[in-house]
Amino acid sequence: MVSSQYVNPTCDEQLHKARLVILPHSSTSIIGPDTDKTKLLATLLDYPYPTIALLTGHTFGGACPFALSHDYRIMNSKRGFFSMPPVNLGLHFPGIGFLPRLKLRPQIARKMLLEAHKWTGKEALEDGIVDEIADPKEMLEVALKKARSIQGKSKMGVYSLLRNELWGEAAEKIRGICYVHGKRVTAPAKAKI
Repeated sequence: MVSSQYVNPTCDEQLHKARLVILPHSSTSIIGPDTDKTKLLATLLDYPYPTIALLTGHTFGGACPFALSHDYRIMNSKRGFFSMPPVNLGLHFPGIGFLPRLKLRPQIARKMLLEAHKWTGKEALEDGIVDEIADPKEMLEVALKKARSIQGKSKMGVYSLLRNELWGEAAEKIRGICYVHGKRVTAPAKAKI
């Protein structure tokens, strides 16, 4: 899944051969109001290839776990905040804290979940939430450079297995609350958000 808005067919073919995925995150991204976000999270955490998220604007709420589910995150250096505000909204779902807890330092995960802190790109880089920041016009090239540096890492078929060694707890929890392979494994939520 590569957005044609950011990548031309030549890049699509190159990424396919390199076994990489670069997904842009923006208001026009693939995350719609009816999308089963937990299924996307589970899929990304189990994906056999490296994934790179382009955070082109604000990354708020449910987009945060989606961004954290990628192996690498590149954020717009000119605009946008990264914030996960469920504590301000009184929201919770099982597993919401797994990705921040497993991927970030404890103090940063606490700021994210319990304080609903809003990070700029520079702050997100300093706190280890994103791997790089880039000017909007250079974001794709930065992502492609990263993709070239990790190209071929999934050729042996163990990339997702090794990723699960790192983040498997989160993947297991997320799989437990969503439709996976067409089967609901928990009761549906009682409230719609």
